Amino acid sequence: MEVLEQACTNSWILASEEIHQLIGVKPTCPKGHDSFRRGSWVFTKSGKLGSQTAWRVSKDVAE
Repeated sequence: MEVLEQACTNSWILASEEIHQLIGVKPTCPKGHDSFRRGSWVFTKSGKLGSQTAWRVSKDVAE
């Protein structure tokens, strides 16, 4: 999860495939939402990177 920490701290934008490789599942949002939650991590849609969805990584500190 070190890469996710770095992405969060440095405001990196990651592609769907990168998220999939890091957490083991493809990020998808519930209908009507623009974010995906996995544990304490929140992935928010942030446009496109080529043909893939771009995601901004944040951490929900309440958990």
